[in-house]
Amino acid sequence: MSQYAIYDSMQDHSADILTPTCPFCGQQGWITVPQAGADALMEGHPVQDALPELDHRLREQITSGIHPRCFPGAEFGEGIDPDLIHGP
Repeated sequence: MSQYAIYDSMQDHSADILTPTCPFCGQQGWITVPQAGADALMEGHPVQDALPELDHRLREQITSGIHPRCFPGAEFGEGIDPDLIHGP
């Protein structure tokens, strides 16, 4: 059974993951991932195996809720840099 809140996405062949509350800013977040990766998460695969193409900072957000912009020492900015996601 999956420990993740995974929903159908408006994007084809994708799923949206509701991430835990960030301990730094107190907000939850959403990450859109390939459907195959979401399926692997639901099957119990570790996030690094289910979504190896996803930047490590976004995988961290999925597991801990820490946003890339909130991570200590990270560059602060608006939103998520699309270059962090390397899809098929």
